[in-house]
Formats: sequence, structure tokens, C-alpha cells
Amino acid sequence: MKIEDLEAGIAPETLADLRRTDIQPGRPVIAVDVDEVLVVFTDHLARYIETLGYEMRITTYELEGSMFPAGSDKPIPFDECIALINSFFAEEVTRQEAIPGGAEALSALAMSAQVVILTNAPRHGRDGRRQNLDALGVPYPLVVNSGGKGQAMKWLAMKAGAPAAFIDDSVMQIGSVARHAPEVMRIHFAWAPLIARLFPECADATCQVRDWAAAEAALSTWLTNA
Repeated sequence: MKIEDLEAGIAPETLADLRRTDIQPGRPVIAVDVDEVLVVFTDHLARYIETLGYEMRITTYELEGSMFPAGSDKPIPFDECIALINSFFAEEVTRQEAIPGGAEALSALAMSAQVVILTNAPRHGRDGRRQNLDALGVPYPLVVNSGGKGQAMKWLAMKAGAPAAFIDDSVMQIGSVARHAPEVMRIHFAWAPLIARLFPECADATCQVRDWAAAEAALSTWLTNA
């Protein structure tokens, strides 16, 4: 596949972010998700929507059916869930707390690989996400994706022409990368208790880890053998 053919399937705004990323040919690349990988998301979101009169009751990895008006048994519809997420990214993204060890692990890994942040945050939250990551010591290039991340990850791997790795808490995103870029090392990051409970295993992952110490160890071994 030519990279031009791949680009035809990538959203224009995501492609613009990718093209702004200075990928060095021949150097390994590591793409890292943000929510529940570098920063706390679900617990923060739950606290935030409580201030607006809603509750989180998560039984599946889906927004729809997980948010309720306080005291109600009827979940709010999907469009209202999206409105709350958009509000969170407008009001709270700069205050998201770091997951322990992420910044330190990436700093060490960046000595041997180029690190890219690959997030599915709303586009309007891009500047706030950048500000938050910078404040947490995560200054790497930021790519805001929409939908599956497999094609964006394939683009990064092709651009680097070198071994590539991907870290995400979402089994769906791990699966997307497995389909589009099966050569990429795929780490399922199950730090959040919610993720560990809902997805004790991830069939499409190269490996599953519960914290950044394990992620760094797996990636260091991978880089040694790359």
C-alpha cells in the first residue's frame, strides 16, 4: 500500500495533525492514548457530571446507557451523553490528573523512540488537552483522531519505516490497529479498575499491562529486540 492510498481513508483534520508531526524515518515510533492511559478520565467525568445533576453507572464500555439523571432509572439519550462529554472537555480537560508513572516512562522511552500522542478527544478540546499534557510533563506531538485509530497508526508506522508500538485502554482501538497495522506491537493498558473489570483479557493485544512500570518494561524489551 502507498501512503497516499492510506491517507484517502483518514479524516482531513487527523491527517493534518499527522502531517504536522515530525516523524524521523528509521526510528521506532510509539503512539500513546491519553484518557485512562496518561490521565484519569472516567472517575473525573463521574465527579463532574454529578455537579450537573447526573450519575455514572457503568456496566459496559459504552456511553449510551451509562449516564442517568440523578435518582432516575432511565438513562439519558446518546446525544445528551455527547453534550456532557463536550462540556467536560470544555470545562475540565486542563485539570485532568496524571496516571502515575506515565510521564517518567515516556521520557525514558523517548531516548530510543519517537513518541506521539494519539487521542480521540473532541477537536474543540485539542488546545486544552495540549495544555494539560504539557503541564504534566508530556510534551510530545499531539494527533487528534476520530473513530478507529488503525489507519492513523498505520500512517505513523509507514512514515517511520521502523518498528512501531501502540498503547490504549480500549479493546476496540487495539482491534482497529490489529486490523490495519498488524505488524505494530499493541499494548492494552488496563490501569483503570473499570477497564480491568470489563476486559480482563484483550485477544488482539500483544500484551496487557496494569501500570506504567509494566508498560515501560514491555516497550524497553521490544525496543531492545527491534
